[in-house]
Amino acid sequence: MDKHLSNLSGFSFSSELFTEENRVKFMGLRIVLLYLLFCYLFLYQNEAEGYRKLSKEEDLEIEEQLKRLNKPAVKTIKTKYGDIYDCVDFYKQPAFDHPLLKNHSFHPQMRSASIPSRMSLEKEVPNSYYKSAKIGLKGGGCPIGTVPIRRITKDDLIRAKLHSQMYASKINPLADGQNGTHYGAVQYTANINYNGVGAVLSAWNLPVRAPQYTSGRIKIKNGAESMEAGWTVNPGLYGDVRTHMYIYTNAGSFSQCFNARCGYVHLRPDIPVDMVIDPASTYGENPIVITLSIYQDTVKLDWYLKINDDGIDIGFWPHTIFTNLGQTATAVECGGEEFSPTDVPGPGMGSGHRLKYDTIYDAFCARTNIKVNNTIMNPPNGGDYVIDNDHFEVADKGDVGGDVRYLILYGGIEGVVT
Repeated sequence: MDKHLSNLSGFSFSSELFTEENRVKFMGLRIVLLYLLFCYLFLYQNEAEGYRKLSKEEDLEIEEQLKRLNKPAVKTIKTKYGDIYDCVDFYKQPAFDHPLLKNHSFHPQMRSASIPSRMSLEKEVPNSYYKSAKIGLKGGGCPIGTVPIRRITKDDLIRAKLHSQMYASKINPLADGQNGTHYGAVQYTANINYNGVGAVLSAWNLPVRAPQYTSGRIKIKNGAESMEAGWTVNPGLYGDVRTHMYIYTNAGSFSQCFNARCGYVHLRPDIPVDMVIDPASTYGENPIVITLSIYQDTVKLDWYLKINDDGIDIGFWPHTIFTNLGQTATAVECGGEEFSPTDVPGPGMGSGHRLKYDTIYDAFCARTNIKVNNTIMNPPNGGDYVIDNDHFEVADKGDVGGDVRYLILYGGIEGVVT
């Protein structure tokens, strides 16, 4: 604390300062700084960032940002959770603000030109053991030719502004390699080119306070570039503590963002990429799951996001926004991730408990698969454990057979301090 107060006050702790007069001045200043620090922490811990008074210049800046980010709506849908989705003309969605997509030829009926085959011919058999999360807007969603884009509010931008020094960009609380981020995942980096990754993910809801988050996801990458999709509890991003579906794009300095803001092109009029998942799994009961995959059109090289076993393409990442991933991927992952600022005890991961090696207690990636040479198959044996703290655990169980097939378990308890 003394070190930080020294930096804030401009004092250096030399002996010259410690006359009685300076000591009194310093103690007075210390009290003032402690009071200010208390006020800051009070606001921070109670997620009141969105309610602090802005300067006139900041307020004008945010109003201009809102005009740029929120596109004209053909129709507006408000969910029971209070989220507002604007039905935006396909050609006016935020993806096309990307400088590399200005002269695109995309259309709402875009579909992959290559359909991956399965190494095994066994049918997909629904498992009554777990329940699929209900993902989709009621009433059929948006009109044909439009896509649902979550409306950005002033509070969203204020939170992003206040956390901008902590995060990699103003709308990106999930930067790779960020100090305070911890993992519990399995990564596959065999000497092959990956064209996709997929899994059935159990979704959970753990106690989290902004700017913390906890997530479960699949991830595909090449060098520093990556795409991921999964579930998250992230009040710094969404302004609530519910479980949401999410995607994250890391395609260089311009394209690092959540959801549909920097190059990801959305297709489905009824399924947003950031909907609430409710209910989430309950510890000791049949889990709630979402089935996700990211796979490459091996003809056009774009990357598609698929949801559920019925193979719904809900959107895609054009290969032109990437450098490394514009060709192929060199690694895939499945597992958990959590973040908390330095010196602040972090949230749990997965179900928030240590592994019991039982899918009604542990967070999991079931039916984990990869795509290689346009063929869907099990991951290679001997994945690398990506884990950096003994609060968290991960287990690669391999192909356990049945409907679960290739299984990865992960999780861990809260309280880790970086």
